[in-house]
Amino acid sequence: MPRFYYFFNSADTEAPLVLPPEAVHHAMRVLRMRQGDAVEVFNGKGCAVKGTIRFATDFAEVIPQEVIMQPRGLKLVLMQALVANEKMDWIIEKACELGYAEIAVFPSDRGEVRLTGEKAVKRVERWNKIAVSACQQCGENYLPNIRFCTSLKEAAAYAEGLKFVLSPVGKTYDSSEVPAAVTFAIGPEGGLSPKEIEILVDGGFYSRKLGSRVLRTETAAIAAASFAQTLWGDFR
Repeated sequence: MPRFYYFFNSADTEAPLVLPPEAVHHAMRVLRMRQGDAVEVFNGKGCAVKGTIRFATDFAEVIPQEVIMQPRGLKLVLMQALVANEKMDWIIEKACELGYAEIAVFPSDRGEVRLTGEKAVKRVERWNKIAVSACQQCGENYLPNIRFCTSLKEAAAYAEGLKFVLSPVGKTYDSSEVPAAVTFAIGPEGGLSPKEIEILVDGGFYSRKLGSRVLRTETAAIAAASFAQTLWGDFR
């Protein structure tokens, strides 16, 4: 079933939902949908509406038939060091598919990419578009909060719950604690510097590794989410 993102209040699901122009174009020109076809619209806040699409002269709307509220369980927070454009886009996409609720991107000591001013704003806009596309595809009804932070300390302010800084020199994790939220801080290709790891550890992070292998930065977020959801459940 085709899915589209359109923000609406969860309480306003009885009246038809008028789709934004880009969704109308995709439905008509790309998917070649017809009057009465089944469709799903999600608001990025956990609510989705299943219904049928109705085309008019200059707009399209979805007639609601079923409302679905997706529960939120284990909250995943990703602190990701800024890396090259293509890798960063891929990380954002996969983080959305795996259910990260917060993504804080920050420049790191060993990172080779820098963003300032208007470039940072445009990059976040791009990441949000990637997030919408990823959530449409995978069936996730929550859009993550994506932000660019100017420093590691600023990014760390968004950390929640049980906090890990992933490091190949850290210890493997072994605990029976079941957290409500988990944060993973991941460095660039060369890893976080000893100073950065020290800052995070002083801020309550555990310096840990996920196994015997040294993972690439674009793999670490995937492995971390899989680790957390396997150990503590996704509750969905």
